[in-house]
Amino acid sequence: MRLSASLALLVPFLHGAAFELPSPFPKEGTPFRLSLEEENDKFGMDNLDRYYTQGMRFTLQSGDHAYLTVTQEINTPSDTTNPSPPVTDLPYSGALHLAYGYGHVFDRSGRKDVLMSAELKVGVIGPSSGAETIQNKFHALIGTPEAAGWGQQIPDEFLINFDVELRRRFGDDRLDVIARSTAQLGSMRSGFIVGAQARWGRGLDGSWGHGTIRGNNAYLGPIDGRRGFRWDLFADVQAEVVVSNYATDGGFFLNSPSVVRRPVVGQFSIGAEMRHESFSFALFNAVRTYEFKTQAEAHYFGGFKAAASF
Repeated sequence: MRLSASLALLVPFLHGAAFELPSPFPKEGTPFRLSLEEENDKFGMDNLDRYYTQGMRFTLQSGDHAYLTVTQEINTPSDTTNPSPPVTDLPYSGALHLAYGYGHVFDRSGRKDVLMSAELKVGVIGPSSGAETIQNKFHALIGTPEAAGWGQQIPDEFLINFDVELRRRFGDDRLDVIARSTAQLGSMRSGFIVGAQARWGRGLDGSWGHGTIRGNNAYLGPIDGRRGFRWDLFADVQAEVVVSNYATDGGFFLNSPSVVRRPVVGQFSIGAEMRHESFSFALFNAVRTYEFKTQAEAHYFGGFKAAASF
């Protein structure tokens, strides 16, 4: 049932994608932007290695609209020393995908206050995502024990997701609020997210706020050619209505380890961002409410985003 419903809703997009889409790769004379996002529970307030433990996204955007992303996510149970995690804990899983995205800021009678983006993700969930290798190689590098239960991870299967995000900005150059909504549909995640971010700083109209890898598309808006130093502090809150999630539900096409997920999940984060010339850097820390019914505690994670335009 989940498969047929998802494919039925994806068909209109796939049919529309038949026309020529702009390339995300740089062309001569066209500015482009590179960004790197890293999220890890080791950056969280409780510094514990569990649940959504690692996320990394690399984005290449050419011009003001088209972009390409490569993303990896890693999820583990709360006790990574147990080679046979209990069925009540989050299963081991990883995802790796490539996404083509297109974003646009609408000019409404001189007010450029609405942003919309869409991404089509294609990849794999399971051992082929490389999650086990990345986590254990990193643990070896920093001198901590390897995670022992990767032999119980969610098996390989195809990943396809189509995500649309809408943002609306209210305020001015020093104080604003960005309201947003994201619809996700596919074998990786399906659901709906609503949120808002309040920012205070300088030069706010040159950016569209901070997002997270799992909850937001990678589009950062048009490439900003302004110079000088700009900064902001932000607080963000969001609520997710979860229809399906590979990390809790297990395989979309195959039977695999799973837990009983909660249908609504909240998230709160705070952070800061600075932008100087063509470079930007943001730091944040977040807490999430329980994502599955047998979860031991709320989950903390943090991260950073660095971007440079050329």
